[in-house]
Amino acid sequence: MNNIIRSAIFASAAICATAAFAADRAVVNIPFNFVSQGKSFPAGRYAASLDLNQNVVKLSNIDNASYSACWTAGPADFNPSNEKLTLKFDDLGPNHLLRTVQLGPRITSRLDAPASRHNAGSIPAAANGQ
Repeated sequence: MNNIIRSAIFASAAICATAAFAADRAVVNIPFNFVSQGKSFPAGRYAASLDLNQNVVKLSNIDNASYSACWTAGPADFNPSNEKLTLKFDDLGPNHLLRTVQLGPRITSRLDAPASRHNAGSIPAAANGQ
């Protein structure tokens, strides 16, 4: 009987740990090349994650980890029924500049300079976590 209870407790802990990890990670497919703070990133699948203290958000290309970046993150307005990961881009002609990364209740500050062109627009990209 003790083994059954012990197994149930370990299984519950494992499920909670997995759920907590999933809440701090999401994957998105970005179908275009983009730039963030002067660094170029290719189109592809990216994983976004938060550090243990939820103060740093990391965005990494799944196929090539050399394409990754980390930024500090602060509190954000968040509705749990909305998308978990939201990337916002400024579209300046053929260039896509990463503006912000929001993962759950945490968001980066503005990563690009405010758009100085009148035809600049925003392209949101969102994904549910995996």
